[in-house]
Amino acid sequence: MEREGFLGVIILESLADPTIINEVEVIKESDIKAPPDDPYPIWRRRLVFIETDKIQQYASKLASSMKEDFYNHFVNDEKLVVVFKGRYFILDKYDKSSWNEMISYGETVRVGQKWTTSIPVEKEKLL
Repeated sequence: MEREGFLGVIILESLADPTIINEVEVIKESDIKAPPDDPYPIWRRRLVFIETDKIQQYASKLASSMKEDFYNHFVNDEKLVVVFKGRYFILDKYDKSSWNEMISYGETVRVGQKWTTSIPVEKEKLL
């Protein structure tokens, strides 16, 4: 039986406090080449699992532990949680009209629409 919770991707380079990764279950590790002109040539990504009843508390803590220029995100069957430096959003993952406030906020922390309008929402595409 599948556990109730969120799968998500955390980029270690996004963390001002890297110890926050110790509070979640890491399922898989992978490294990818960063986008051109990124100060980090490689992004160390972690596929993580967070129980449903802990997602809001963790998202809040993660938001205060992140750097600008990044987002991290988590999905379950219906919801998308997007975390930026200073703020997180819980959205309907299939209703992109509900994403407008998140997209606007992303720009204030240097995460452009190129990224925030195309966040992967299917669990299979996370890593």
